[in-house]
Amino acid sequence: MGFFGKPKPGPPPPRLSSSLSGPAPPSSSPTSTTLRTPSSAAGSSPATRAGAAPAREAERRGVVPPPEEVAVVAQAEVRVEKIVLGVQATSSAELEAEEDVEMAPADGSPIVLGRRTKRKVIYAESEDSDADSDVAPAKTNGKTNGAGRKPRKSLKADSDSDDDFVFDEADEAAFAAAAEEFEASVMGSPTPSVTSFASASPAPRSKKPVKKQSSFTAPKQVKKSIPFSSPGAGPSGAGAGARPGPRPLSAVGAEDESSRRSAGASASDSFLLTAAERRKIEARDEKREGEEIFSFLRDVRDAAGRRPDDPEYDKRTIFIPNKVFESLKPFEKQFWSIKRDHYDTVLFFQKGKFYELYEDDAMIGHQEFDLKLTDRVRMKMVGVPEQSFEMWAAKFLAAGYKVGKVEQCETAIGAEMRGKAEGKDKGPSNAKEDKIVRRELAQVFTNGTIVDSTYLTTDEANHCVAIKEMATSSSTSAFGVCVMDASTGEFGLSAFDDDVCRTRLETMFRQIRPKEFLHAKGNLSVSTNRLLRNVLPQNTRWESFKDVNEFYSAEQTLRELGELFDTESDSPGEKPPLPDAIAGMLDKPLALEALGGMLFYIKSLHLDKDLVSQRNFNIYDPIREGKNLVLDGQTLGHMEVLVNNEGGSEGTLLELLQRCQTPFGKRLFRIWLTSPLRDVDAINARLDAVDDLMSHPDFVGQFTQLAKGLPDLERLVSRIHAGNIKQSDFLKVMESYRKLQAGIDMLGNLAESFEGNSVSGLLRGAPDMHQHLKHIGWLYSVETTEKTIAIMPTEGADEDCDEANAEVARVEAALDDLLQDAKRLLKAKDLKYWHSAQGGKEIFQIQAFNRYVTPETLPVIREIQEARETQSTAKKGFFRHLLGEFDKERALWLNTIRVFAELDCLVSLSKASAMMDEPKCRPAFVKSDSAFVDFIELRHASMSLRTDNFIPNDVALGRASTAGNQSESTPRQVLLTGPNMAGKSTLLRMTAAGIIMAQLGCYVPAREARLSPVDKIQTRMGAYDNMFASASTFKVELDECSKILREAGPRSFVILDELGRGTSTYDGMAIAGAVLHHLATHTLPLGFFATHYGSLTDDFAYHPNVRRMHMQTHVDDAERRVVFLYKLIPGVAESSHGTHVAAMAGVPLGVVSRAEQVSQEFFEAFKDKLSLRRQSKLPLVAQADFAWLMKLAMGQVAAGDGRAVASVGQQMEVLRRVVGSYEGK
Repeated sequence: MGFFGKPKPGPPPPRLSSSLSGPAPPSSSPTSTTLRTPSSAAGSSPATRAGAAPAREAERRGVVPPPEEVAVVAQAEVRVEKIVLGVQATSSAELEAEEDVEMAPADGSPIVLGRRTKRKVIYAESEDSDADSDVAPAKTNGKTNGAGRKPRKSLKADSDSDDDFVFDEADEAAFAAAAEEFEASVMGSPTPSVTSFASASPAPRSKKPVKKQSSFTAPKQVKKSIPFSSPGAGPSGAGAGARPGPRPLSAVGAEDESSRRSAGASASDSFLLTAAERRKIEARDEKREGEEIFSFLRDVRDAAGRRPDDPEYDKRTIFIPNKVFESLKPFEKQFWSIKRDHYDTVLFFQKGKFYELYEDDAMIGHQEFDLKLTDRVRMKMVGVPEQSFEMWAAKFLAAGYKVGKVEQCETAIGAEMRGKAEGKDKGPSNAKEDKIVRRELAQVFTNGTIVDSTYLTTDEANHCVAIKEMATSSSTSAFGVCVMDASTGEFGLSAFDDDVCRTRLETMFRQIRPKEFLHAKGNLSVSTNRLLRNVLPQNTRWESFKDVNEFYSAEQTLRELGELFDTESDSPGEKPPLPDAIAGMLDKPLALEALGGMLFYIKSLHLDKDLVSQRNFNIYDPIREGKNLVLDGQTLGHMEVLVNNEGGSEGTLLELLQRCQTPFGKRLFRIWLTSPLRDVDAINARLDAVDDLMSHPDFVGQFTQLAKGLPDLERLVSRIHAGNIKQSDFLKVMESYRKLQAGIDMLGNLAESFEGNSVSGLLRGAPDMHQHLKHIGWLYSVETTEKTIAIMPTEGADEDCDEANAEVARVEAALDDLLQDAKRLLKAKDLKYWHSAQGGKEIFQIQAFNRYVTPETLPVIREIQEARETQSTAKKGFFRHLLGEFDKERALWLNTIRVFAELDCLVSLSKASAMMDEPKCRPAFVKSDSAFVDFIELRHASMSLRTDNFIPNDVALGRASTAGNQSESTPRQVLLTGPNMAGKSTLLRMTAAGIIMAQLGCYVPAREARLSPVDKIQTRMGAYDNMFASASTFKVELDECSKILREAGPRSFVILDELGRGTSTYDGMAIAGAVLHHLATHTLPLGFFATHYGSLTDDFAYHPNVRRMHMQTHVDDAERRVVFLYKLIPGVAESSHGTHVAAMAGVPLGVVSRAEQVSQEFFEAFKDKLSLRRQSKLPLVAQADFAWLMKLAMGQVAAGDGRAVASVGQQMEVLRRVVGSYEGK
């Protein structure tokens, strides 16, 4: 006996000749139905093909070549006709006609099948066989079964896939024994010899077409006394070599016979089939029963039994009766145990190298993205490759779906190892479920809670907002807000009382533009709901939750936080302390309730611990009063700071000024732009940095090279904390920080030569990362192949990995020894091990001409598989430990990111300033008690880039004279008149844009700019209605105007454009005049008041704080044309020239002529009416000034009246100048 045992070479493939074709069977032979075995032609039988190529089969299976008995069976294998007992014998002609379905060649040559052709073999059994009874397996030597056949492929019993085959030797043994019993019972004689089978070969078939018969014919009732013909009694006189007929059918009742026919047909279909064949038949049958199996899908209800038409229906859950759930198969249980709590989520189930979607999710994938729909046993299924999961998840998210990722927690080897370890504690009832590979819902993706930057399409913050409202009066409310950016793990908490216009709330949502919005059911007021529907982007996803139970109360929120942070009941140092931002909101229950709603939501998405444990909580103030220039929601929209009127970015200040290189720099610049600086020293320090960077282009070039290609470190650091990052991404993080450390050192040296110290001071504040990077780098090494990069622990860095590596090395050495033994025994020096490229199942097979395994190598191969599985688990544990070590210095890594992001924003401002067309200047800021602006040749920053002949204008508001004489100062309000299309709105916008750019720390597109910082910009521009808020154009105008009158002050800049045009002429003029008088006399902001009411220019001609100006035009009355010169000049526009504009627009001349006549008549009548009603030379607004003075003297007006208006002293100074102007008249 050699190392492999005594080899037995197989015989060559049998060759059929024409002599093998015997005569046609006798007419008395049993009837053959269409359900039959293949022809016995050469190569048509599986066993024959196996015997014809033993070497090829051995090579494919990796086993010892089979003994020569297989060849004998291969030569003896013939077609076995299915016998239906109780059917009368048919004639030879009928038999020939039925067999014509096979369409054999006319010349009688055998059927030759291609190498890849598959033929299904279906065997029949006799009447008294029992398909359901256990068949004792025949003895086998482990290589071939009792009948000499090689084991066939069969499905694993515990496999999740139809493609997972093994060699089922027990099935083959049972097959051999049952075949022998069948032959004996049917023919009443021992198994025929090879000779007898050869003599009974069927005759060649004719090509005569026949009508295809049914696959089953019901047997007729037959009496006991009617004998069946003997095998040799046919008219043709067939000899003893013919097969004997079936035994007589015993008399039975009709009911018993019917039930036996049904059972017999079912048993015949599945008798002696391979496991794979049986499972395919079962799958087909069970497919028809699918609707019954998942009956809960026909009448969908949530976990509480509510149907979708119920207002309280919870779309996140589905009700599955316990009885139905227990009847499901193990994998179905695994799927529905997750799906029942995430019914509104598209679940991607990992199955090996694929992610699969089932049932309703599969239909979504098929209908939305045309994925191929298939049936996996009883479930509809579509699948995508593992490597394309990110792409498909992004597609589903973009379509508005929630996406869940269910990952395998172990490999097949790991499942087997776990099963062995737990086998002693588990009963037989759990055996099948234990064999299913464990899977868990790793995370759920939504558009507002994406944590992985791979699924994000922009570098902007990805916000999700939770809000809680409490009414404080019939029209005002208090709000608690929690803002979360899941991609960076940052939370912002806010609580505030808002006005009737919801100014703070609107400002906040215009600043952040969230992707998801969370609220408690029934909590939002009608006014708030209408505002949010109008302000939020259309693609914002709304989610509502039950109050208290899901949208936690303040008390429940604190209990949830107590699981992660230190509380009074915890031992000191046991948990991290409560973040300062949360501690500062303990007296704000609405803020805690908003945080509670956010906690419940991210907990349902399995993100709570990953995000909350980062302790990245801050106080969010949308207005930032007292610290920054306030740009409320209306201003952000009207001035097109972030988005334009169409919702895009073209022409916005963000598009013009943002030149950042890094993703975290872009997010910080957006915050800078929405809240410019207010302090003069801070503005000048930023301008100094911009000047230094503009004068040192080499520094900017070095910075650009350093920043280019940096990943989004802020988001990746968040993923490291959560332990959910790829090894390749972690290596990118380490390499990026090494690059940053070297770059910051180099840039710091360059910045020492700058005139200012802003940039050098910023770089000196960056933390030193050298020691931390060195420590983390010592823990691991990198192994790189052509396709993979792996992080390996340094020897001594992880004890578990060291032990696992030693065990793998020991087993591999044992396998090397076995290979050397084989070389010596076989005297073959070229023997080597062969490993499958598909995975770890087929490994360490000895390869010569074929591949072999031996009794000695099999147990060692199993050892190496288990050792490698243990090694893989240890490596994963080490990687988690490595991430934990990195996360210990999380504050250091984030501080470095913040320093670099701030430098990126400064470089962006310097680039925007350098790229600006001439003339441009650095704005000069002056500290003053009241604001003023003075621009010379100011241009619109965005529009001037789109035209070469933009007309600049001088703008002066509140500017004091050089002599410092307050009486000669420039008025703070400009009453602006002029026709439509003359450039009034452009002038207003470019003035506001100049202020924003100056206080942001950027150069201004003007020849000269001098100003004192403004604390707030408020606007009322355009004519539009708010359909969702049930407000007309005029109502919207007055809402915005009311807010301005309440909040504007001497340091504010106000724009009012065409106030009062939404109502009748008289009402509109009255409101416009009253508002302008209040602004010019009492609140005293800087601003423009644009109007078409010409009478206002007469009423305020006396007012020293109102300067009348208009947009210059050239009018051709003969041609009815207006040439717009776009120049701001002092004086009053003679007319709005509405009829001229109508003619230019193409209105018929007859209509225009009639309109001119009516307009002139109306003007004269209106002028006469005013002169008759006027009883005093003192204008009505001047009379109002004296009325206010009388009220003030009598104590009826409080100083400031509790609002952000000018002081009494400032108002008295204006009135003094007003009285002086009266005296001058």
